[in-house]
Amino acid sequence: MKTKIICAMMMIVTIACGKVEDGKNFTLYSSNEVLRKGEVTSSMQGNNEKLGEITLLKGKTDTISGEVRSFQSTKGFSSTVHVLSSKKGNILIDPGHYSEELSKYVDSIGGLDAILITHGHWDNIHALDEVAAANPRAKIYIHELDYAFLRDPVLNCSDINGFSLMIDTKPQTFTEGTYTIGGYTFEIIHTPGHTCGSCIFFFKEENVLFGGDTIMSELVGSADHPTGNEKERENTIKMFKQLKFSDDMKVFGGHRKNTIYSDLMKTNKDLL
Repeated sequence: MKTKIICAMMMIVTIACGKVEDGKNFTLYSSNEVLRKGEVTSSMQGNNEKLGEITLLKGKTDTISGEVRSFQSTKGFSSTVHVLSSKKGNILIDPGHYSEELSKYVDSIGGLDAILITHGHWDNIHALDEVAAANPRAKIYIHELDYAFLRDPVLNCSDINGFSLMIDTKPQTFTEGTYTIGGYTFEIIHTPGHTCGSCIFFFKEENVLFGGDTIMSELVGSADHPTGNEKERENTIKMFKQLKFSDDMKVFGGHRKNTIYSDLMKTNKDLL
């Protein structure tokens, strides 16, 4: 609780948030399962029918219960927005931009049911107000420890990029655990280090992990930012290496290329 209060109020650069012990709150099961001991915050919704495909790597698809499309920023900064879509619902991850291509695609699938934010840096939230306005039914979520980033240019790092980003949209907050949002039931795994409220999202049925700036194909995001903490980053790395996923699980990071779990564990220098 003390850590939460500090992170919500802090206006300076260095602070330690939410220490993660090795394997904390997780029970490891078979190769494609990771479940948290905790309360399911929403009732189970949707069906379990296998639907659609997931687009992963240049022309390669696998039949699962959804399709993921990735959209790169066209405005001169690095930002990757992912959209998970199926008959269950449509979820956008990290609204860093809302390009014409992306907005047309969202319109074509009937709009968004939810918007999830992996962490509060400006390149992940830059277009949140625009996306929210265009999708009024969408429920929006961010970890409670990164909520203050939305209206703090120091915390969201827009100040060091020459502007002051202050988001008007007011998301709901989550913590670590099992959630049902936008028709999908999935795991929110708290991964502090890059920011105090950084998270990754594991969709077990869809066999998909959204890694934000924590789990990317080549590295784990650095701690060189407001609320970043190298010790927590090291603990997050240790925790993630203890988790077990299927080799063909799709991994969508906040930057760089998309990959699969078996390749991730060979190419990510911090996970070797």
